[in-house]
Amino acid sequence: MATLQTTSDLCTPTKHSAHDTISMVRVIARVRPFLPHDGSTNSTPCISSLDSPGSEVTVHLKDPCSSRNENYKLDSFYGQEDKNVKEIFEREVMPLIPAVVNGSNATIFAYGATGSGKTFIMQGNDEVAGLMPMATSTILSLSEKMGGRSVEISYYEIYMDRCYDLLEVKAKEIAVLDDKDGRPHLIGLSKIPIHSMLDFQEAFSCCLQRRKVAHTGLNDVSSRSHGILVISVSNGPVIGKINFIDLAGNEDNKRSGNEGVRFHESTKINQSLFALSQVIYALNNNTARIPYRDSKLTRILQDSLGGTSHAVMVACLNPGEYEQSVRTVSLAARSRRISNFVHSASKHNNTPKIPVDMEARLRTWMESKGKTKKPDPSTPRSINKHSAFKSSGKRMPISTISEQREHKFVTESAPVRLRKVLYPINDNMNANIHSISPKQHSVAADDNTNTPLNKFKTMSCNLKSTLAHEYINFLNTASMMELQQLKGIGEKIAGYILELRDASPLKSLSDLEKIGLSSKQVPFFFL
Repeated sequence: MATLQTTSDLCTPTKHSAHDTISMVRVIARVRPFLPHDGSTNSTPCISSLDSPGSEVTVHLKDPCSSRNENYKLDSFYGQEDKNVKEIFEREVMPLIPAVVNGSNATIFAYGATGSGKTFIMQGNDEVAGLMPMATSTILSLSEKMGGRSVEISYYEIYMDRCYDLLEVKAKEIAVLDDKDGRPHLIGLSKIPIHSMLDFQEAFSCCLQRRKVAHTGLNDVSSRSHGILVISVSNGPVIGKINFIDLAGNEDNKRSGNEGVRFHESTKINQSLFALSQVIYALNNNTARIPYRDSKLTRILQDSLGGTSHAVMVACLNPGEYEQSVRTVSLAARSRRISNFVHSASKHNNTPKIPVDMEARLRTWMESKGKTKKPDPSTPRSINKHSAFKSSGKRMPISTISEQREHKFVTESAPVRLRKVLYPINDNMNANIHSISPKQHSVAADDNTNTPLNKFKTMSCNLKSTLAHEYINFLNTASMMELQQLKGIGEKIAGYILELRDASPLKSLSDLEKIGLSSKQVPFFFL
C-alpha cells in the first residue's frame, strides 16, 4: 500500500479566483413520523417550526416532560410526512444537479441520532424513493438531453474509521491521500458506468447488502458505518461529482446496550461525529487549526465544509426525543455559518491525449547515433503497442505483439532490450553543436571551459532533463495496460498513478511522492 504523506492541519489562507462564488452550507430539518415502536402515534412531537421573516425558519423544541424549550434558526423545515422526501429533493437537491452535470461538485449529507430516519431519506424504500435514486434518475435524464456525457457511480463505507469499497464483491480497504492542493482523494476506488436506472439499481442493491448493519437496543437495522454514494458526470476532461453521505447515528451505549463489537463500532461512530462537531466549531471560530485529519469522515467532508463544494445538511429528527433533537439541531444551526468557495468555471484537464510512439522515438535515437540504418519506406513498420486493435475491432494477444516487436528490432539492428532507452536525445542539442561557425569554434577551442568533459556534462544535463520530461509525458498519457508493462509496476500502483493524474496532471517526478514513490525510482521502471 502506498505510504501516506503527512500534511499540516494548519488552516492557511486559500487563494480564490475572481470567478469563485461564496456558497453557504444550506441546513434543513426533517422530522420523521412516529413509528409503531415509538408508542402512541397520537403523541405530540417535541419539534415544530415558527414563522420567521426572510428566508429562514425558526425550529422550536419543547421538552414534554418539563418547561425547557430551545429555538434555532435553519434554512428550511419539513414536518412528519413520508411524501416530503420528494419535496426535499425538488427544493433542495434538484437545483444543484445542472451545475454538477456541467462540472461542479456538491454534497448532501444526512445527520442525526440513530433511528431518526437518515437512511430512509437517502435510500428510500419499496414505496418511497430516496434522494439517491431520484438524483441518479435526474442526472441520467439531463445527461442524455445534453449529450456527450457519461455517468459513473462509486459506493464506499467508513467503518471503524477505515474506508471500504462496496462495489467490490469482497469489500477492499482503500487509501485516502491528499493531492498537491490538500484535497483528499480515495485511491483505487471502483467506478462503474451506468446508462439506466436498471444499471443503478443492480449495483446499488449489491452495495447496500454489503454495508455493515446490525440490531441494537435502539434500532432493529442500525447502520454501523457511514455510507457514501458518489455520482460522477464526465464531459471530456470536465468531471462533476455529487456525494450522498448517509451518516451513522450517534449512540448512547447505556440505552442501546451495546457490547463487544457493537460497543467498539458505536465508539468509533461517536468519535467521528465528535470530530465533525470540532471541525464545525473551528470553522465558526476561525481557529488556526481545522482538525480535518482527526477522522476519515472529516477528511472526506473537507471539501464540503469550508471547501469548494455546494453542500446541504439534512438534520434528521425523532419527534419523541427532545435531548437528541436539541444536540442535532444545535450542531446543524452552527453549520449554517460555514462558507464554501465554489468554482463557477471548471478546470479543464490539459493532459495530452496523443499516445507516445515509443518505438519511433527509439528508432530515431538509434539512427542519430548511427546504430541502425534508416528503414526502407517500402518496408512495413513494426507493430507498436497502440496497434493492439485492428481495423476489424479484434484485440491481438499481447504476447503476439511483443514477439513481433522483438523480432523486428532484432533483425533491423544489434540486439537491444526495448526498454533500455525510451526516448531520443533532444535534437536541438545536436543542432546547436553543429551550427557553430568556424570563428566561434576557434574562440570556443581557446576557452578552457569548452573541454570534452564539460561538453559531456552539458549533454548529460540536457539528456537528464529530456528524459525526466518524457517520463512525465508517458506517465500522464499511458493506459493502465501500458503502466503495468513498466518494471515493478503492478495493477495497484498503476491504479494509484491513474487516480493521481486524474486529480491533477503530473508536473514533476516529485509528484509521485504523494503515492509513496520516489523520483529516484522512476528510471528503474523503464529498464
